[in-house]
Amino acid sequence: MAERSFYDILEVSNTASSDTVHAAYERLAAKFDPALEANAGNAAVRLQYDAIRQAYLALNETDKRQEYDRKLALRTFTPVRPMEVLEPFWTVPKMLIAGIIVLGMMGFYVKHQREQSRLEAEKVIAVARAQEVDAKAKAEAETERLAMLRENERVRAERYEAARLRSERDADVNNFQRENRVNEITTRVYSSIDRAQAQGEFSTKRAEEMRIKREEAQATAVARQQLARDKAELCRIERERYGKALSC
Repeated sequence: MAERSFYDILEVSNTASSDTVHAAYERLAAKFDPALEANAGNAAVRLQYDAIRQAYLALNETDKRQEYDRKLALRTFTPVRPMEVLEPFWTVPKMLIAGIIVLGMMGFYVKHQREQSRLEAEKVIAVARAQEVDAKAKAEAETERLAMLRENERVRAERYEAARLRSERDADVNNFQRENRVNEITTRVYSSIDRAQAQGEFSTKRAEEMRIKREEAQATAVARQQLARDKAELCRIERERYGKALSC
């Protein structure tokens, strides 16, 4: 429905004089006056009266009328009947269409919420699975690390035991060699003494005794040096195995 202009409401042309506009207002205002008994309680008459009053206020003053004419030139108005009653906006078909639209929006919202819930659930499950995989990987890595530590411990124990046995064997060999040398020296000493007594050569006996003492001293020094080396090697192995030397 096209909008009526103020000229249409006052039932005058857009070239009407001020007097003509005033006369039209007086006539229509008297006709649609809500105070009249015939118009009492008529909403359409009340709306028509308000429109007539608004149109007169806009066209009565020259400045306001010129401003309205400029705006009116930009629009096209379709005259309507003065007493046309506006139909209500919310008709039954419109209400049905609005209800269908609301139901559709509600269905879309519910579907959207379900989809969001499903995505959130899948996200939680994915995070839980990732954490489970990470924990499993960490457990496997820790198991491998402990197995490697045990293997290293076993290798160090074997090396320590081998070094200990080698040290004991070397010590036994050194003791055996030292005893042999002592026995040889003793045998030579007694042989020298016998020869000295038989020959009566005291000076030779004395020299032999000195030589034997020197050999004994040298053998003792060698044995002590070897024992010190064996002990140092044992201490080194204990430090590697236990972090401290137990025999030193």
